[in-house]
Amino acid sequence: MLFRYKVIDENMKVSEGSLEAVDYEAAKHMIRSNSWQLITLSEASGLSTILNKKIVTPVNYESISAFCSQLAMMVRSGANLIRGLEILQSQLEDKQLKDVIDRIVVGVSRGDSLSQAMRDCQGALPDLLINLVAVGEESGNLESVLTNMAEYYQRENFIRKKISSASIYPAILTLVLVGLVIFFMNFILPEIMGLMTQNGQSLPFVTQLIIDTSLLFQNYGIHMLIALILIFFGLSRLFKMPRYKYFLDAFLLRLPLFGKNLKNVVLARFSRTLALFLNSSIPIVPILNSMESIVGNEIPRLAVVRTRERIIQGEPLALAFGQEEFFDPIVIQMMSIGEETGRLEELMGEIANHYDKKVELGISRMVALIEPAFTILIGILAGGMIIAIALPIFNMANIAR
Repeated sequence: MLFRYKVIDENMKVSEGSLEAVDYEAAKHMIRSNSWQLITLSEASGLSTILNKKIVTPVNYESISAFCSQLAMMVRSGANLIRGLEILQSQLEDKQLKDVIDRIVVGVSRGDSLSQAMRDCQGALPDLLINLVAVGEESGNLESVLTNMAEYYQRENFIRKKISSASIYPAILTLVLVGLVIFFMNFILPEIMGLMTQNGQSLPFVTQLIIDTSLLFQNYGIHMLIALILIFFGLSRLFKMPRYKYFLDAFLLRLPLFGKNLKNVVLARFSRTLALFLNSSIPIVPILNSMESIVGNEIPRLAVVRTRERIIQGEPLALAFGQEEFFDPIVIQMMSIGEETGRLEELMGEIANHYDKKVELGISRMVALIEPAFTILIGILAGGMIIAIALPIFNMANIAR
């Protein structure tokens, strides 16, 4: 990688230049080894830098959970951190995580802290994990932090797999539906059109409608596909902007059944993360700073921002959150009881478990509703196609008599 620097050299003069290094920390070490005083150091921009830049894919939550759990075991045993990471690397099957651990070992070997070495992996690991590891290193509570993070990511992975499993059946039915339409329009419909054309017979409205639709897709299918792709990418970029993401998230939360399940997922994540932070003895304001990016929805994110301002002004936690409509009364009540009894961390964990059960039940209900809905849809479509085929045939039979 190419880096540009501005330093005060050995002659006490400001000088600028560029150098090649493996990463940012290696570049900084090279500058310090020359007895220069660093002013600025940044990665050089340009076409070659962009082309050589690696695209980093985040490690999946299941692998992160296993990593945290086994690393906590190594820390508990008192093993040397580098040796523990090397042993852990040899046991893992996830190739991507092995590469990440290899970079962590390099960073720790040159004197970096574990959290700094993890941060240098450039987005492969979640910021939440890195920040809490840094807290664990400072407080001497690294083992407890890693154990809690293993449980956290295991639960997040479970919820994600539940949602993925729930989407398999609709996806299969959608493929069947698309396949049925393609088969009908490419194999059955042309035969009917040829037969009707030979007899000079006028087609029924339903059959003519399907034929016109088929011709539309044949003539403009590629253009429609390109337009849909452009619209998709345009909307995805648009909804990354906070203002438009707010409207999208508000719309999703108002959807029947899905909106309620989405809210339960957010509240479960919020409660579990809050309990995790409290267990790590982090002050409440830094906790809320981190919670902004964790909830995953613009509505509760803004609620957390407003709540943080109230807490800074001196309001109690439960009173500050109680002014936000997004948070259910049970969450506020448990916060209030937790503040009064000193069991806030424990009660937030119980609330997270409560919402986890609601999420599982909600997903089961959605699947139970989606299955018959798709079955009815396929039945209507198949019935319409059968009618479109049968009507011209019946008309021909009547004419023949």
